[in-house]
Amino acid sequence: MLFSYNWLKEYLDRLPEPKALSDALTMSGTEVESVTPAGALLSNVVTAQVLNCDKHPNADKLQLCSVKTDREEFSIVCGAKNMLPGDKVVLALSGAELPGGIKIKRSKIRGVESQGMMCSEVELGIKETSNGIMILPEDTPLGKDITEVLGLNDFMMEVGITPNRADLLSIRGLAREIAAVTGAAFKEKAVTVEETGGPVDDFVQVSIETGAPCRRYTARVIEGVKVAPSPDAIKRRLEAHGIRSINNVVDVTNLVLLETGQPLHAFDLDKLSAKMIDVRLAGENESVETIDGKVRKLDPTMLVIADGAGPVALAGIMGGKSSEVGDSTVTVLLESAWFEPSAVRRTSKKAGLSSDSSYRFERGVDMEGVRAALDMAASLINKLAGGRVASGVVDIYPEEFKPASMDFRRKRAEELLGIELTDNKIKEIFNRLGIVAEESSEGVLTATVPSYRGDLKNETDLVEEVARIFGYNNIPTTLPMGQLMPGHTGRLFNIRNSVKEILTNHGFLEVINYSFVSREMFALTGPEGKTGVTILNPLSEDQVLMRDSLLPSLLENLRKNLSRKNEQVKIFEFAPVYLPGGKLPEEKWRASGLMYGLRWDESWNLTKDGLDFYDVKGVVEKVFEGLSLDGCEVKRAEGVLFHPGKSAAVTFEGKVAGMFGEAHPDVVRKFDLKKAPLLFELDIDAVIERYGQGRKYKTLPKFPESTRDIAFIVREDIPYGEIISSIEELDTNLIERVELFDVYCGGNIPPGTRSMALRIVYRSMERTLTAHEVEEIHSGVSRRLAGKFGAEVRGESGS
Repeated sequence: MLFSYNWLKEYLDRLPEPKALSDALTMSGTEVESVTPAGALLSNVVTAQVLNCDKHPNADKLQLCSVKTDREEFSIVCGAKNMLPGDKVVLALSGAELPGGIKIKRSKIRGVESQGMMCSEVELGIKETSNGIMILPEDTPLGKDITEVLGLNDFMMEVGITPNRADLLSIRGLAREIAAVTGAAFKEKAVTVEETGGPVDDFVQVSIETGAPCRRYTARVIEGVKVAPSPDAIKRRLEAHGIRSINNVVDVTNLVLLETGQPLHAFDLDKLSAKMIDVRLAGENESVETIDGKVRKLDPTMLVIADGAGPVALAGIMGGKSSEVGDSTVTVLLESAWFEPSAVRRTSKKAGLSSDSSYRFERGVDMEGVRAALDMAASLINKLAGGRVASGVVDIYPEEFKPASMDFRRKRAEELLGIELTDNKIKEIFNRLGIVAEESSEGVLTATVPSYRGDLKNETDLVEEVARIFGYNNIPTTLPMGQLMPGHTGRLFNIRNSVKEILTNHGFLEVINYSFVSREMFALTGPEGKTGVTILNPLSEDQVLMRDSLLPSLLENLRKNLSRKNEQVKIFEFAPVYLPGGKLPEEKWRASGLMYGLRWDESWNLTKDGLDFYDVKGVVEKVFEGLSLDGCEVKRAEGVLFHPGKSAAVTFEGKVAGMFGEAHPDVVRKFDLKKAPLLFELDIDAVIERYGQGRKYKTLPKFPESTRDIAFIVREDIPYGEIISSIEELDTNLIERVELFDVYCGGNIPPGTRSMALRIVYRSMERTLTAHEVEEIHSGVSRRLAGKFGAEVRGESGS
């Protein structure tokens, strides 16, 4: 935000020079980003008065003018003709320097000496166009440096105001801060309103609807005003702060906004229906045309200013076109109010409209300063536009502001800041900040915060204020003392690193995708009509829902790779998915992968076998093995994205911990793939509690093993895993392992069945098993297969 150095001087005595002021503010936490001269550097340019203008003896288009300062007269040759005898003008004397490197010297023009030059606004560098010589006000003193007269000896300070310091969004507010930081004397401006009109209640009736987010509304009426352009000094001041001049009434509201930080609005009272103001929430299907010419649709959450016919302004944001002040305005209703910051922010966002007023209301204005700003504006309008200010003021203040009070413990402040403080020093700092402090007990002060410091909410805030004013550079630098403890990584961090290491070691590349997807990608994981976590303000239609699976993103990655002729793809992603929950979505971590192409890279000595179900099954098994998670089982299962006959689920302690298999034919067609990719998605939350328990190791066996083979015919719909589990249940102490070494279908094997051959290894860790013991257990295996699964044993052998 821009601040005029000269304007600040109106509130401060002994104000430091701009550079020193900039450094002091920045060191106190209010960063001054730049300090620049407000106008061009001019020298030897003064105010003067035209005595007479005669025709140039040797040129029809030139004039020969006599011009005087407070000391002497000068003969000036000039081409402009807009000045008359008696006009006050700007005179650049011999030796003067103007913007653009122009140097003025005595010279003859068409045979007549010119002792200087009368200047226009363009030549002074304060405007881009002009209609001739700049004419100054009649009361301008002669011989004065023009930079002082026009305020061109000013500096503009660009200050970065943090969102919590709404009190600094004005000349007066920053001046208060400067006084506290530098010790400069702050002085208030005395404002007197001459009330010469009738009672204000005879002009307008004002009300605040119950429940409306407006805690104070004040208004004054000025009748008989004459709307006209503002004086040049006010125009220049507004333009220097980035605000375009409109007319004398509107300019006053903007000027007071900059000076006090309190937004104001001026209505043409004659345009208000029923001469009334009602501060209320908008009704259904209401709208208002704002002064920018756009019609804004309203809803019942938006705060408006209404007259007898409907809304005439968006409260705290922008006025309406129907009641704006114009050239024909005679009676002005001046508004100054306090609106709830959240209400203004909500309306501003919904309407897509922001303004200097809403910027301040959203951060919070001084509720106790509402009336003072109103009086300042009314006094200025009365001075610039004439008229009569109605007697009295509308001030609806249902619940008066109560200043916050809090205890400040000197010892606590010393502990936080590392310095010694006295009660007198603390009181002095608080006094400079406008904080009233009274001693309540030994070492404890009760501090009452001024109304304009809404950011001071607790003791810690006050300690920070003491540090700022005491001076950060005055606090000694000390090295912190303390025992450094090593950080501990959580299970999620460790399991993520382990999964990444396992998969990258198996030739996978990690990808990172956005957590939001399109509706089309979201629907891939089914079922139809499911709900997801919707983004309220999506960046695009491709990013409207939080994904509930990582696989659609990996399929999109595959499509992009194939479009770039990369047909060997092995990728994975470790990331959260989001499922609808209660107040907040549930975040679940997944590890997903995709395989596509050949089992081996193309080479003259390798076969061109394509990847299949058993490749992805092997990867999933390697992941669980690498995580030391024993007890996983693979079971036949179906998923929306998976082929119904070529997919399986992996379970861990009874919980489904993931799925893997070949992609569903519908997915292959949708992504226009030549063949089906292999997919897997693992639920990390299902196994994270058991991760990190370490592997269990057995001592090497001291006694020999005994091996038996058994071949049998069994129905092909019986899962292999159930057969193995059933055998191992017979005698877990003596059956060391069961291995499948042959599967055969067709030929003389009946349809719907398959022949399987198992190798069973028997061993005791305590003694050598006898042949009788092995045969007895092995016979039990044959009986179990025949009894439980209806298997037909074809043959047995052993060693």
